[in-house]
Amino acid sequence: MSEPAGAPHPIPGTAVSDLVSFDGGVRRREALMRPVRYRDLMSLPASQPRIVRGGGYSYVAAGFGGGGVVQDARAFNRIVAFDESTGVLECEGATTLGKVFTVAAPRGWYLPVQPGYPDITIGGCIATDAHGKNQLKDGTFRQVVTSLDLYHPRHGVLRLDRQTNGQLLELTCGGLGLTGHVLRARLQLARIPEGRVRVARHRIARFEDTLATLEAHAARADLIYTWHDFTVRGGGFGRGFAHAGRFVPGPADPRPGRAHSVDARTRARYGVQLLNGATTPAFNRAYGLWQSLQPAERDTSLFDALFPVARKVVYFELFGRTGFHEYQLLAPHDRFPALARSLREYLDHHRTPVTLASCKLFAGSQRYLRFQGPGLCLALDFPRGDAGTRFAAFLDGLVRDLGARPNVSKDSRLPREIVAACYPEYGAFRDALRAFDPDRLYRSEVSERLGL
Repeated sequence: MSEPAGAPHPIPGTAVSDLVSFDGGVRRREALMRPVRYRDLMSLPASQPRIVRGGGYSYVAAGFGGGGVVQDARAFNRIVAFDESTGVLECEGATTLGKVFTVAAPRGWYLPVQPGYPDITIGGCIATDAHGKNQLKDGTFRQVVTSLDLYHPRHGVLRLDRQTNGQLLELTCGGLGLTGHVLRARLQLARIPEGRVRVARHRIARFEDTLATLEAHAARADLIYTWHDFTVRGGGFGRGFAHAGRFVPGPADPRPGRAHSVDARTRARYGVQLLNGATTPAFNRAYGLWQSLQPAERDTSLFDALFPVARKVVYFELFGRTGFHEYQLLAPHDRFPALARSLREYLDHHRTPVTLASCKLFAGSQRYLRFQGPGLCLALDFPRGDAGTRFAAFLDGLVRDLGARPNVSKDSRLPREIVAACYPEYGAFRDALRAFDPDRLYRSEVSERLGL
């Protein structure tokens, strides 16, 4: 397209706009519409391909790139009802996690399953079947969804719950937004058991000790995750900490903290990539030293425990315009030694600057393209560039050979053949989508890249 951003588009109510995935990996010019009423979003011709864009924080181009119209849903962000006696909250799909917290926490309720940034939307959590700080204990986001209203131009508005349209609910939770537009969702919140969260830090001497450390502390934790330094060579490779949090008595602070904004503009603040091969080792050493100087146990507010990224967005800005890769994988417990050995050997010979490495324990059964199942989840961040491209390709082969699983909602270059090889129900997911929507009206860069 040659039109400037904001120029009129042949489809009524749309304009051309530049869109970029959060990690900087996919840039497209798309026909964008910003509906403010339900009749606006339903005004497109029934045959017009489309996709819904929520907060825009997906690491992949889940909200654009399919060659159709992008429907910006952010105007649909109202909390419709909240039953304080049962904790059931009804909200529109673009309601943010921070807004839910603001309404629910002062009344003694919270969402136990959610990602760590408050401007992410409920619809985005449903589309990715997001996990939180303790997937082993709390499961994934579909565990808190009691029902939802889904719009599709060929089917109208459908109510989905586990008794009515249960199969479509299964397809929609973790369905990457490809079944339609989530208009409203009803969520089962959990009681806040105590006023504070106490986080204990446990040292991990080397990456190979990670699984045992997590298993030793997970049973008593309400949240648990690790941090590792993958720039260390030799016996200390992957040294770091496990952070295990639990609710404890104390004065509650249900007020929302102030989240710093992060978007394509702020991520280009520094222009160049400040996290690179030369700076990442020093960055990780400094962070590890700062962690080690903190008290072994510290109390924090519920907001800070749920949204650890809210005030640390400078991390994303340091990648500059070029952006970063995130590769998240889930390895069976018995394959963890091979995973650790392979990562150590590769990084000993290829100095890829891994800026973040973090692990969690997972449970559950895997279906369709949902990132779930028993094992250890490892997330790796590294700058885009030639070294990052080679490392991502290495990880593709590693997950395939180990019987592990990559997270399709985290990697904007993940190849179709790797997804098909690692997800036994890849074909079943694709076939179920096409049975519900033979014309595949809801399309994105993800669905096109993965052949869905």
